[in-house]
Amino acid sequence: MHIRAMLKPLARRLAPRPGRPWRQDPGVERAGSSNLLADESGASLIEFALVLPVLAMMVMGISDVAMGFSRKLAVEAAAYRTLEKVAVRSSDTDMTTLAAEAATAAGVDAEDVTIDIWLECARTRQTDVTGVCPEGEETARYVSVEIEASYTPRFDYGPLADAFGGRDGVVPTGATAAVRMQ
Repeated sequence: MHIRAMLKPLARRLAPRPGRPWRQDPGVERAGSSNLLADESGASLIEFALVLPVLAMMVMGISDVAMGFSRKLAVEAAAYRTLEKVAVRSSDTDMTTLAAEAATAAGVDAEDVTIDIWLECARTRQTDVTGVCPEGEETARYVSVEIEASYTPRFDYGPLADAFGGRDGVVPTGATAAVRMQ
């Protein structure tokens, strides 16, 4: 038996009969007549039109926050990679090229990278980096890498970006890392 033949009795039973409206709800009139106050056929479309801008702003905001965090993680990874090179220092590692390497890895200019090397004798920072601590004092040499970077969101959020430490829509995403060499 075909599906059409199976549905025919059901369709006959549900079909409107003279004197009986299509729906039994008292507030709904016969099909074809217009009662605009009771018609709800476009309500979903209007609700969707009201919610759509809010959803679009949420999606744009989430994507910008994700891109900002991605930028910050890339800058931090560049700082850590630079320090790894110092930590596993081989004979061909030149401390003077660290700033350029960190800048290249982070995608910033070389003047945005600060390399600081210092000596501590008995936990006191010394002015002479190449010096030697007096005998019996704890000696420690450190290297720190500071990278100043920023992220410009794709959309202008005005004062909302400033709430996260930004200025004029630009959010700082710098990183600092340090390692003890000796």
